[in-house]
Amino acid sequence: MSCTPKWATPRRPERETFGGELAAVGRALRQPFMPWQVAAADVGCEIDPLTGLPAYREVIVTVPRQSGKTTLFLSWQVNRCTSPRWAHPQRSVFTAQTGKDARDKWLDELFPLIRRSPKVFRLVDRIYEGMGNEFIRFRNGSLIRLLSTSASSGHSKTLHQAVADEIWADNDNRREQGLRPAMITMADAQLLTCSTAGTAASLVLNEKVKLGRAAVERDSGRGICYIEYSAPDGWDPDDEESYFGFMPALCPDPPCRCGGGKWRHTVTLDTIRSERESMTDPVEFARAYGNVPDMSGAAAERVDLSRWGDCLDVSSQMAGRVALAFAVAPDASRSAIAVSGRRADGLNHGELTEPPRPGTAGLVARVLALWDEHQPCVLVINPVGATGAFMEALAEHGFAATAAGKEPPPGKRRLQVMGMREYAGACGALADDVKNDRWRHLGQGPLDDAARDAQTRPLGGAWAWADSPELEAVTLARHGFATHGVTEAAFFGSWR
Repeated sequence: MSCTPKWATPRRPERETFGGELAAVGRALRQPFMPWQVAAADVGCEIDPLTGLPAYREVIVTVPRQSGKTTLFLSWQVNRCTSPRWAHPQRSVFTAQTGKDARDKWLDELFPLIRRSPKVFRLVDRIYEGMGNEFIRFRNGSLIRLLSTSASSGHSKTLHQAVADEIWADNDNRREQGLRPAMITMADAQLLTCSTAGTAASLVLNEKVKLGRAAVERDSGRGICYIEYSAPDGWDPDDEESYFGFMPALCPDPPCRCGGGKWRHTVTLDTIRSERESMTDPVEFARAYGNVPDMSGAAAERVDLSRWGDCLDVSSQMAGRVALAFAVAPDASRSAIAVSGRRADGLNHGELTEPPRPGTAGLVARVLALWDEHQPCVLVINPVGATGAFMEALAEHGFAATAAGKEPPPGKRRLQVMGMREYAGACGALADDVKNDRWRHLGQGPLDDAARDAQTRPLGGAWAWADSPELEAVTLARHGFATHGVTEAAFFGSWR
């Protein structure tokens, strides 16, 4: 290895891995893997010996620009569609910042790689480049398709694998909302996410980084595999010797002989030096080649919740149906369940159903029990972050995303999946209720503490609560009632 990752899920050598199969595809594509790609593939492709399935359902890779992440993930997709390891036919999809970005990358870079590879191209039945319907169909019936970034783009299509490329450009979670439901029934499915660092507005990527680093620290050996190569804290971009510590594709001695002819680095120091000289913004250079996010727009806004104490009413009760919500801390260290509704006098009310629980064990079971007991009008979640891991379990228990004013499918429970802009608006609405004395609560200690210490984070030009599942759960429940509960005419009695 010419350098080491800043964060990386460790390899468990006792486990089987099909990472070598990916490296073989890379060689067939005439893009032999660099050491960092070999290491990432070997970990991300580990097999859980207890299940025989991929140990990591989600693989997140973030590296500096021009490091070879695209060819790593292309090899992963080709392997999925051609290896006898998998039952066939398989469906794999590729998404980028926009449909045009996906099309440009495949038509200009990836389709030519496949066409120039005799070993891979002989497995192809057809490559179709028609606008909006680009795909590769293999002779065994497997398919790689390009998808748009719309929230519904992956729906109604069973997917075994999905690639979300350059998610730094995403400021909402529409891509995952389109992909995850189609992967729920596939026990061996994998979501592959790759990107270079973004900005304060890169909401999806920044949350993925938090989740990935937390997963590395937990080292559970399942769930999320995370690989990050980035400059150290306090990095000086003028220190060229430091580049070799975190740029895994940078050759220390061009022309590259590092691989003994078996592989080669793809970037030289002269290339990086030229990029630094041509990029007038040093912050942008650090983002692109140091993989350091530009957080210059991330100044936190202090929201005024000073009247929270004035909204206390220990005897407050909601009349009619309520909305139910839950939220999980970014590192999954604790979770909270809340309800919200309207009192007989028209004031909004919210509360935690119970003290926040450490971790997430038993969370879904408790949510189901509360649903069955109180028949709320909707369950609300914000799927970005650790809460998104529960989408599959909720679907298995009959929850279906349902728009306001619509009925869920027969036999399904109504679920509201919040988008990021919608969540930002919901946070502002709760703060506005508190400021204008339209809110009531019971004086629950954990919720009071969260309100007293409330911090915010930038969210698509607005703001949202930072690292507070208690406030988030109450906010989601309040918004769920505002969008679903106010249209309910039935009276189900008070909450308590």
